[in-house]
Amino acid sequence: MLIAVSCTSPKPQANTQNVVNSAYADSIIASIDVVIPPSIDALNLSNFVQLMESLNTIPFEQRQVTLKSIEDEAKTVFSQAWPDVLNTNPIRSRYTVFLTDTHVAADNRLGQNAAAQQAEAIVKMKKSWNIFISQISAQESSAVLETAPR
Repeated sequence: MLIAVSCTSPKPQANTQNVVNSAYADSIIASIDVVIPPSIDALNLSNFVQLMESLNTIPFEQRQVTLKSIEDEAKTVFSQAWPDVLNTNPIRSRYTVFLTDTHVAADNRLGQNAAAQQAEAIVKMKKSWNIFISQISAQESSAVLETAPR
């Protein structure tokens, strides 16, 4: 009898996500504004702004779909041909950081307080986006100054 009991496999435990105070998590997400990118014809970056701003109003239970859309869009932009002015190691590296943070935010493996963990990942993603855009904006303005007639 002991052998039969010890050889049976244990029942898999359900991995439940505990959503504690999602209003607090929503306020964390809304606390970081998304910087609007400069208009770049070769890269459609305006879609990111719309998707990331919508995260402020989407409930936790439905946010995963939008995060997946942001991740897919980020991968698409990464594989496009970038203008020579923006196709530099510092800018591409900054975009890679944003792409990584997007992947982490879209990852569905959340622990005990899922809403808070997701909010933290979204804030990190928004911050890396803002840093990427500030680097592009600096590059764009310096490129304009360099090509201005003297």
